[in-house]
Amino acid sequence: MKRVLFGMMVFAAVALLVASQGVSQPPGGKEDKGGPGEKEKDSKDRPKIEPKADQYLKAMSSYLAGLKTYSFQVEEFFDEVQDDGQKIQLSNQRHMSVSRPNKVFGEDVGDTANSLFYYDGKTVTVFDRGQKTYATEKVPGTIDAMLDDLHDRFDTHQTLADFLFADPYKVFTEHVQSGTYVGLHHVGKVECHHLAFRQRILDWQIWIDAGDQPLPRKLLITFKRQVDQPQYTALIHRWDVNPKLSDNLFKFQPPAGIRKVDFLNRHAEPQPLKKTAGK
Repeated sequence: MKRVLFGMMVFAAVALLVASQGVSQPPGGKEDKGGPGEKEKDSKDRPKIEPKADQYLKAMSSYLAGLKTYSFQVEEFFDEVQDDGQKIQLSNQRHMSVSRPNKVFGEDVGDTANSLFYYDGKTVTVFDRGQKTYATEKVPGTIDAMLDDLHDRFDTHQTLADFLFADPYKVFTEHVQSGTYVGLHHVGKVECHHLAFRQRILDWQIWIDAGDQPLPRKLLITFKRQVDQPQYTALIHRWDVNPKLSDNLFKFQPPAGIRKVDFLNRHAEPQPLKKTAGK
């Protein structure tokens, strides 16, 4: 199965879905040319992940995979490197609701995002509230297949999409070269297992709740092959691991005064109408 990066998303990467216009990409998938792709790894190519880091990443992944419905919010911060080398930090807020195996709703607002994402098991709709436009596409009937399909057809990356797949561990480790257990550290008041991983073109760290629910609490990505090594940080909070989600949440009802656009050109500025000759 093909994999997409986190979008930023890190990660829009997310919300967290195609609606994202963020700049970072998460640790998983096909953009990391240094990874093994779909080929079987030789023993010498297998990632060198410390047992303790592997244990907690698997625990988080298994817990997420076992959830039938869940929702969470994200505060994301990312660097935009200027021509003179100065880093400008931008931010977005994202909210996601997921109903496995085939429903996702995402809402993004902030410096580079103002959109809604709907997936109802048959179609994906992205509503750009800033442009007052929406785009709809028919997609496969599972979250995994939908994310891969959007990536393949439209080169779309969803922030934090790795948290949505049915097998998060496989996605997270697909291109990992090494992983270490850093220790017990805090995200706010929450004690977390702090893990650090390396890939060919980026490094990433994740903080996993050390309590009864091994939920991801923070993600940090360093784009080490880019000039000045910009970073993306996502603080993940307000988890609900058993929300009551109505089917209507995932269905888009176009409000008055918006226009439908092609999915590929959904971020394009509207073109002015040409004057008719003689008028």
